[in-house]
Amino acid sequence: MLAHPPKDEPVARWLRGFGLDAFLHGHVARVLAAMPEPVRADLVGDPAFLLSDYEPVVGLAQPVLVRMTGSGGAGRSVVLKRSLRRRPEPFVRYVIAHEFAHAYLRNQGRWPGDDPEHAADALAAEWGFPRP
Repeated sequence: MLAHPPKDEPVARWLRGFGLDAFLHGHVARVLAAMPEPVRADLVGDPAFLLSDYEPVVGLAQPVLVRMTGSGGAGRSVVLKRSLRRRPEPFVRYVIAHEFAHAYLRNQGRWPGDDPEHAADALAAEWGFPRP
């Protein structure tokens, strides 16, 4: 069962602007709705944030687009594979939450020395999407 878009219309409008695959859009909406408001606001309020998806093709590289920040650095992005549609729902939502956690943490840990993968898993679990 696909999730409905977040009830917060600005967030729903923001999400529609990325033109995601319909399957992924529903799951991303569910993950966004479960995030704490400060996390969601941080991501939605970042003008350099990009969200995209792609269909993996064997032997074909997929470029990852990024926007530049006002300070000249690369912005945050989350890129999802459409092949997630062949995976169980708990795994799909875990992957989405995990990738959003990386974006929120700016690919760092939660504190010095914290492993970024462990940190992303921990945040995804706090948001209700533990690693299956």
